[in-house]
Amino acid sequence: MIKLEFINHSSVCFTKDEISLTIDPWLEGLVFNNSWNLLSETSKKSFDTVKNSKFICFSHEHPDHFYPPNIKLFGLNKNYIFQKTKDKRIINFLKKFSPNVKELSSNEVLKLGDEFTIKIMPFQDLDSLFIIKIGNKTILNLNDCHIKSYDELNEIIKNTGKVDILMAQFSYAIGKSNKDQKNIRQEISLEILNNLNNTISFFKPKFFIPFASFCYFCREDNFYLNDSLNKIDFTINFLKKANPEVNFLCFYPGDEWNLDSIIDNTNSINKYLDDYKKISPIELEKKPIKFETLKKSANEFIQKTLLKNNMFKFYEFLNPNFYKINFKLTDTNLNLHFNFKDGLTKIDKIDYSEHYCELASDSLNQLFTSGYGYDALMIGGRFETNDHGNKCLNKIFKFQTKNYQNHYYNFKDIIPKLFKKFSKYSRINPNR
Repeated sequence: MIKLEFINHSSVCFTKDEISLTIDPWLEGLVFNNSWNLLSETSKKSFDTVKNSKFICFSHEHPDHFYPPNIKLFGLNKNYIFQKTKDKRIINFLKKFSPNVKELSSNEVLKLGDEFTIKIMPFQDLDSLFIIKIGNKTILNLNDCHIKSYDELNEIIKNTGKVDILMAQFSYAIGKSNKDQKNIRQEISLEILNNLNNTISFFKPKFFIPFASFCYFCREDNFYLNDSLNKIDFTINFLKKANPEVNFLCFYPGDEWNLDSIIDNTNSINKYLDDYKKISPIELEKKPIKFETLKKSANEFIQKTLLKNNMFKFYEFLNPNFYKINFKLTDTNLNLHFNFKDGLTKIDKIDYSEHYCELASDSLNQLFTSGYGYDALMIGGRFETNDHGNKCLNKIFKFQTKNYQNHYYNFKDIIPKLFKKFSKYSRINPNR
């Protein structure tokens, strides 16, 4: 028996001869600092499927693919699989729950069962794509990998050969636009679909499964971002026009498929369309962070940044205006200024013609304290800023973000960084 069960969002379970592999299970809960929620509920059947899976594999550390609070739902002593990384952060975390953790090197083929294998190809800084062979089928799961060039596509197909089933994200997963910038969101959505068309046309799979986009921006301060999402019905119709020979499949949580048959998407699409109509902002108890706590977090952030990146002063010297920013806290009405000399200080008012960012105090605290705080803010979208403020956020927090991904801005690393930047395939199979 060979089958695929769609779990939810970016998660599927492949089964062959009673051996099951579940990928990226996010089953419940809010992610990215309580910014996203699942569009549809995970079925009890799918909960059981994940619990009974022999193997669980995670593509990368973003919480809609690897959500730590869900790990306890999977049972003890599970066989976990993750890509090899320098920091071993995820590997060590999983070992707290099971001794059966496999760290898979780039392009290493792991045999799960008879005619059932998985190979991981790292991509860019955190992500990875999966090449799964089951029976006589080759499945390429791109996860969140945003392929930008034919060089990258060619590098991938060298490893896959003919692709029978292609899986990829189909809507935007970023909140980097203000309420009045719907045109930007529409451009991003269209760009994603056009890029998908190129990818599908290149691989020419028999089946394409759009996934990893069955979620929504779920808070009052980011709910407007849902206005330009690529919904599943529009996505399939758009992609079909450029790729009429490909079979497009839509699965709802709990749906099963034999990896071969043509299916009718009507029922699953209608379920999603009903779910889109039901979404609304989720109200959570507001817990404002005190200024003293924010100031302490900012000071610790400065110390860590300077300690780990001895080129910081060089970058700040080149662009001094981008290493300071004003914050308007939406939950406490405080106006704050941040720079690397004085840390976080109170100011009387915000000049909206200058660099500024509006956000809640919990989001600001996470920016200073978490290695993925900047990613969580950009992806979750619980903020508004102007162009200059956006550049300041990027400059100020890029050191912390890259440090979290094991990249540091030190003089001894200049040559390797330049080599990587201009390497033809630097985003495919990077040295981690």
